[in-house]
Amino acid sequence: MTRPKTDISRRLRAVLATSVGVAGLLVATHAFAQKDDAQNPASETLRVCADPSNMPFSNEEREGFENKIAALFGEKLDVPVEYAWAAEQMGFGRNTLKRWISEENRYACDLVISIGSGFDVGKATRPYYRSTYVMAFREDHGLDSVEAPDDLLDLPEDQLESLRIGAFTGSPAANWLIENGFIDQIVSYRAQSGGYDSDPGDMITDDLVGDDIDIAVIWGPIAGYYAKQVDADITVVPFTRADGSQFDFPVSMGVRYGNDAWLEKVQSLIDDNREEIIAILEDYGVPLVPLREEDRQPMEDDDD
Repeated sequence: MTRPKTDISRRLRAVLATSVGVAGLLVATHAFAQKDDAQNPASETLRVCADPSNMPFSNEEREGFENKIAALFGEKLDVPVEYAWAAEQMGFGRNTLKRWISEENRYACDLVISIGSGFDVGKATRPYYRSTYVMAFREDHGLDSVEAPDDLLDLPEDQLESLRIGAFTGSPAANWLIENGFIDQIVSYRAQSGGYDSDPGDMITDDLVGDDIDIAVIWGPIAGYYAKQVDADITVVPFTRADGSQFDFPVSMGVRYGNDAWLEKVQSLIDDNREEIIAILEDYGVPLVPLREEDRQPMEDDDD
């Protein structure tokens, strides 16, 4: 039977809900602010909404790939970058993108660098990358023949029965494991609310490296980044559409409702700097999946 291991935190919880970003609540709007929003809120400062402790995405030291993308945009706009920090969990949008600072007559921030299809407090750009769930394992643990998830099924039966496979409850990859008969091998990581005391990257840095599990099944950007940080040789094997389910998800950027001109500006920053953005993602080990045709469609001109 499955064994509960630990709580998942922030960004991965959002991915499991097909929302890499915000699940905030709406607050009262301000007519004068909406007028400003119709222009360019980053005319003097680029204010970014981000999590202060959520690598490889972002942190207060600005070491995440979202921080690097924000710095790139600040350079292109020739403005400084500032942050409104909040844990990326329920209420993130209310505490950042929708938080009005009355004494400064502005919102706390104007751009979320990574959001998913569940973004419900504003408008999204077209997706600028897709990533996928992966398997990760140590190269010295007899799994060299596993070059695709289905290769796991071809291992000798005694080896299969001895495997301990870490997976987050409810994820598409965990469902794949169950569908393929690995339920007794799963070490279950619970997808529940949590603070900064647990981190999805611990599955790689602590449990995989420490031999508590033989295989980590996890969201690709987390695996790709932490596989490069540890003192061990880690193989990362992506799930693909050929494996029978949707394992890859699109990531966009988000702005407030009423910010249509700013939304178009952000989209142009993405389009004009696509190669630099992809280079940043690759440098962080993010497994990239080709964008789909629907990802390239014009942004919807919906009302707020």
